Amino acid sequence: MRFIFITVLKELKRRFNDPGALISSIMIPFAIGFLIASVMGGGGGSIKAGLLVTDLDDSFISQGILSALGQDQVADMVTLEKISLDEGERRINEGDGSAHLVIPAGFGQAWLDREEIALQLTVNPSQYVSPRLIREMLESLLDLGDYLHKVFGDELKIISQSVDSDGLVGISTADFSANITDKVSGIADLVFPPLMEVEDVTPEPEGLSVNMGLLMFPGILIMAAFFAANGQSSNFWTEKEKGTLGRWVASPNAFSAFWVAQWFTAMALTALVAAPIMLMGFFYFDISFEKYLSALAWLGLTGPVLFALLSLIQVLAPSRKSGSMISTLLMFPLLMVGGSFFPTETMPKFISSIAQYTPNGRVIEPLKAYLIGEHGASGMFAELWGILLVTLVLVLLTGSLSARKALA
Repeated sequence: MRFIFITVLKELKRRFNDPGALISSIMIPFAIGFLIASVMGGGGGSIKAGLLVTDLDDSFISQGILSALGQDQVADMVTLEKISLDEGERRINEGDGSAHLVIPAGFGQAWLDREEIALQLTVNPSQYVSPRLIREMLESLLDLGDYLHKVFGDELKIISQSVDSDGLVGISTADFSANITDKVSGIADLVFPPLMEVEDVTPEPEGLSVNMGLLMFPGILIMAAFFAANGQSSNFWTEKEKGTLGRWVASPNAFSAFWVAQWFTAMALTALVAAPIMLMGFFYFDISFEKYLSALAWLGLTGPVLFALLSLIQVLAPSRKSGSMISTLLMFPLLMVGGSFFPTETMPKFISSIAQYTPNGRVIEPLKAYLIGEHGASGMFAELWGILLVTLVLVLLTGSLSARKALA
């Protein structure tokens, strides 16, 4: 037992002598997870387009356009700011804002008379989505204006003729209102369909609050464990090149103790690289810290299966260089299929079914179910014995093959 303890300390010291590898095992999965979660919809807020407006017309028509852009759902996407012409040109040239809209003088009268007139829209070339959003909204408003002319053409002509008068020209206010009411009633069934209220009555398990980032979180933890295991798996070649592997094979019980120590080292390294990522994830996703130690224990106990698999690849390889290359080439497809880059819930069914047969997939799914509240710690640890059995078989096979190779 003392030999195992000393060997574990030696292996940990060897890992600490290369802090860059340990830090990269933590930072690379963290960075990849952050980027993927951001792209797939993390916790960030929605983007608002900034529209600078110069209203040189100041008519009720131009005010109607601005009112339409500042109401309800449109206001959630576009922020309006009324400014002078010079200020608007200066700010859009400096890249301040998504677009600058200039409503020219006489726009309202030209629209009423159906005369051709242009709205000047200058967009920010450094932005892509927001200017397109603003342009499409303005085009929709102009299309709406065309439909208003088709339906209320006569009434709009009366308004145009009455702009400079104190009242309506050629018609009483009562008749004018009656005409509009009749036309609105005629198209009501088309433009005002019956309202429907939809209520989602799907029962949600108590305490279950799931988003895409939370589904990815266990996969990111396993990615960190995989990177740490990949670095440790080359120990076989380090000991062989130093000549110590052959001496351990020749010593009574020392060789089996060496591999037991490697197992314990893998447990410690997995917990070491996973702990800081897990801490940040628990804060970010607001997971109860009552689950922290159980989740960390799960990773520490199951992480050695990754080390055992990669060590077997190293032992079967003809050289250190080819072993490192093969283990790296194997690691990334396993990460992809096993659910570290994308949650299995988002994968095609045939790929997600494969994930159940990968070592990292078998570790991720029970942990994910525990974190999102599908079952308690007992349900998660019920899956532990099968993973430990696979780890034991892989370590015994790796130890047997490495003993033959050490004496060859």
